Amino acid sequence: MKAAENNHLLTQSVLPVLLGTDMNAYGVAVQFHAAYGIKSLAIGKGRLVYTEKSKIIDVITFDGFDQPDVFVETMQREGARLKQQYDHLILLASNDNYAELAISHRDQLEGLFHLPFASKSLMEQLIRKDRFYELCERHGLAYPQTVVVHKDDWHESLNLPFSFPVMAKPSNSTTYFNLDFDGKEKAYYVKDQKRLQDVLQLVYHSGYEDAFIIQDYIPGDDTSGLVANAYCDGRGKVRMLSLGKPILEDPTPIYIGNYAAIREASAPEAAQELITFLEAIGYTGMANADFKFDRRDGRYKVFEVNLRQGRASNYTMLSGCNLAIALVNDFVEQKEVDPVFDNGEPFLWLSVPPEAASLTEDPESKAFAEHMIGIGQYSVGYRYEKDLSLKRRLMLANYDNTLLERYQKYFVSRRDR
Repeated sequence: MKAAENNHLLTQSVLPVLLGTDMNAYGVAVQFHAAYGIKSLAIGKGRLVYTEKSKIIDVITFDGFDQPDVFVETMQREGARLKQQYDHLILLASNDNYAELAISHRDQLEGLFHLPFASKSLMEQLIRKDRFYELCERHGLAYPQTVVVHKDDWHESLNLPFSFPVMAKPSNSTTYFNLDFDGKEKAYYVKDQKRLQDVLQLVYHSGYEDAFIIQDYIPGDDTSGLVANAYCDGRGKVRMLSLGKPILEDPTPIYIGNYAAIREASAPEAAQELITFLEAIGYTGMANADFKFDRRDGRYKVFEVNLRQGRASNYTMLSGCNLAIALVNDFVEQKEVDPVFDNGEPFLWLSVPPEAASLTEDPESKAFAEHMIGIGQYSVGYRYEKDLSLKRRLMLANYDNTLLERYQKYFVSRRDR
């Protein structure tokens, strides 16, 4: 991935400590390295291809690291060790589970790490989608029509206030993520009542305990989406916000919703609504939000606000928004700066080999992607130009082939939905 050189100088030693070893962690490491030339540390329960054979990120793993007792003991021990070497340890999470662990155990981590996270009370409202939509209703953030189903009443006949097709998804994505069963999908596209009952039976018979969300399906393909990544400082003010327009998503059932290709986006009303929402609820730290444009009423509808930067967050560098700089300004330099928003320049960010970008179904987006690839103006999130040793290149070539096979297997058209 090629990004503008910032060449910022640090007068104090800083170590980004990243919870997880996935693409999200690698993307954060890229941002810190591009801005300050520093290496990050990733801590997780296993090694993943994105952070392997890297010169910009060290990786250490511990069995059971995602379990609360192991997490706390490990982070206190490692934090005390690292604090002897660095002036500042900035802790960031690469998935929802790690974010919730950091927030839930803030008292045991404070003093060792800077913690750019929301409060525990706010977390409890945001991670449960039924409660999150109540917040949206209160603060004027548009969301799809929603019905909440509970474990005790899922088998009863549902009288939905909207027609099929619908989307069905867990209210608590963290507890759902930890389940493993045949037929599991991140979210379910449901065409009729029978399929809906089958989905509810499947998830509740597989050990899921929380509410399930049934939503009005917003028609449109991947290019109807909008992704936002933001940083809110310790005073609850939005200091950086970047929007992106997804033009291709991962079609693999368990990864549906993960972005494969993103370009620049202009949606000032949606951006302002999100800023107003985050500041009204007193949000602090990294935030990631997903929207979809509803052509029926001309509004972007929010699906969720995640308690961490998004998996694809390093697209923000291409729009002039390096989230690492916002963190350092807040925690290291302790200076209040004017908010930074997108520079409006066109870009193409990929989490797949460029060959897969041709799967985007919107003709304009397809032409744009092919043009940017043709002139070499694109970035692959896990291919940072300063971190491409021969061993890493060979490893990523094999990974590229695996991705292409997976996309060819699972891709289906969504333009008629």
